[in-house]
Amino acid sequence: MKTNLFAGQSMTKKVVLASLLFLMNAMSFAQLNKVYASSQTNRAYGICVACFVQNPENAVGSNETDYSTLLVPIGLLGRTEQTLIFSTTNIIADTNKLVIGIGTDQSILTAQLIGGVSVETFLGDVSNNDYMNINDDVLKLGGTDASRGALELTMNKPFDRVKISLNSGLLNLNGGFRIYYAYQYKDPHISLMAYSKDGQVTLDGNVPVEGSEVALINTSGKEVYRTKLKSKTFESTLPQGVYIMTLTTKEGKAYSRKIMIK
Repeated sequence: MKTNLFAGQSMTKKVVLASLLFLMNAMSFAQLNKVYASSQTNRAYGICVACFVQNPENAVGSNETDYSTLLVPIGLLGRTEQTLIFSTTNIIADTNKLVIGIGTDQSILTAQLIGGVSVETFLGDVSNNDYMNINDDVLKLGGTDASRGALELTMNKPFDRVKISLNSGLLNLNGGFRIYYAYQYKDPHISLMAYSKDGQVTLDGNVPVEGSEVALINTSGKEVYRTKLKSKTFESTLPQGVYIMTLTTKEGKAYSRKIMIK
């Protein structure tokens, strides 16, 4: 009898603990400081009068329930694209993640269904050369609506806009590709900090720095410094001011943030 009682209490504790963890995760997600896209542009390419973006302004702002629709009818050659623009760069906003809410009129969303949809980020009109087709690595599913999902990208390069393109040749998207929203946020598990004093810069955080390469870019967009790190500290003779620091690890991963040289 006692054994059953203890077993029941143990199970109750586990259920309560699991519920608390779920609630904490939900609260943490709800408290994210989201920076939403504030404007948009769109256009269509090819000889295709039926290729266009429907309700384009619905993809802008914090409403995550309405959507724009990129349309390229089956059998027609063309491409439709929408660019969502943020009022500030990820460096100034101090964010490192980009999330794009997407969906279709199909009952179940899969990476295979939308494999002809591409994403590319820009800083102004300059591409970050990160063009990619949607795949399972960036597509997040599992919500209550199986026709919706989200693209989640780790952004290590400065950007202020993202272009989403729907290319012809997709056999399963006659109803169009939906874009619900785009926002940036800071993932607290990715940390790179920099402190400057008397020309000496010290790095901190959980990004591996030994053997990495650091580049500093001035506010005009010109690279003015580059060095390979042997430790978390490097010397700089640059004038005082604000710079964009990009750290590229030995594995080829790049991380950027704003830094004040003092």
